[in-house]
Amino acid sequence: MNPPLRQPRGLSRVERQALQWVRRIAAGRMTHGDGEALRQWCQDDPAHAAAFAAARRQWGELADAGKVVLARNPMAARPEARPGPVHWQRRAFLGGAACVAAAATAALIHPPLGLWPSARELRADYRTEPGEQRHLALGQDVSVELNTRTSIAVSQRGRVPGIDLIAGETAIDMADARQPFAVVAGAGRAVGARARFQVRHTANQVCVTCVQGLVQVAHPSGSVTLTARQQVVYDDRALARVVSLDAANMPGWREGYLRFADTPLGDVVEEINRYRGGKLVLMAKSLAARPVTGRFQIRALDKAIAQIQQSFGLQARHLPGGVVLLS
Repeated sequence: MNPPLRQPRGLSRVERQALQWVRRIAAGRMTHGDGEALRQWCQDDPAHAAAFAAARRQWGELADAGKVVLARNPMAARPEARPGPVHWQRRAFLGGAACVAAAATAALIHPPLGLWPSARELRADYRTEPGEQRHLALGQDVSVELNTRTSIAVSQRGRVPGIDLIAGETAIDMADARQPFAVVAGAGRAVGARARFQVRHTANQVCVTCVQGLVQVAHPSGSVTLTARQQVVYDDRALARVVSLDAANMPGWREGYLRFADTPLGDVVEEINRYRGGKLVLMAKSLAARPVTGRFQIRALDKAIAQIQQSFGLQARHLPGGVVLLS
C-alpha cells in the first residue's frame, strides 16, 4: 500500500497549504485557535475548501491506522497517555508506519472541527455514521434508537441499567419496562420509568425530552421531573428551566423530518451537517441569524439545501468531498 499523504512534485501553493494543515492535524498539534484559523482559511476561498477536502480523503488511511493502534493499546485513548508532538520527516512519509499510526491516534483523541470521530466515539459499543439511524433492543422491554452521528456505551450503575450517550441523539422506549433505565450524558443523568424519552448530546449541551411517562433529570446544580411533552436543557454548569412543547415542536427525526421554528439559519446549517457527509458552509455570515421555520425530509436534504438557497437568494457552489458553499 502506498504511504498516506505523500507529497508529490508539482503541487500548487494551495495544495501545499492544505497538506500542511493535514500534517499539523496528524501531528496532534491543533489547538482551538488553529481550528478556527483552519475554518476561516477554508471559507476564504472555494479553492481552499476543495484542496482541504482532497487532503481529507487521504486522511482515511491515517484514521484506519489509528484505529488499529487503539484496538491494540486501549490506554492510548487516555488523555494522560496522549503522545507528544510528532516531527514529520521524509522518512516518516516513506514508510514510517509506526509514526503514522501514532500521529493518527493523537488526532483521533481530539479531532479538530469534528471532521472525524474521536477516540472515545470509536470505542463506543454502538455508533452510527452520518445519515444512518439504528434500532437496538437492550433487554426484553427496552428499545433504543440511535440517530445520525451517535455513539453510545452500554452501562449499569448500581441496579439501574442504561447507556452513556457519548455524542449524538437517542430515543428510549421503555413504556412496558418493569425497572428504570438511565441515560448518562455530559454532566447529567436522565432516568425514565415506564417512559418514552429522547436525549440529545451535541456542542457541549444536553437536551432531554419526555414523550410519555416520567423522566427524572439529575444534575450537579439540581434535579427536575419531566412529564409528557416537557423538555429541559443543561450544560456542565447549569440546568435550565423546564419548558412545555406542542406537537409541532417535538423532535421529528424518528419520523424522518427535521423541524425548525424560528431557528437561526446558522443553526439550521449545522443541523443539516449532522445528517450528511462533507460540509455545508454558509459563506453569507450576515444571514446566520435570520430565522427559519419549516420541515425538511432527512432523506432529501439536497432539496432542503435548494429551498434554503432559493428562500435567501443564495448561490450554491458544489466542491469535491461533499463541500457546498452558500454565498
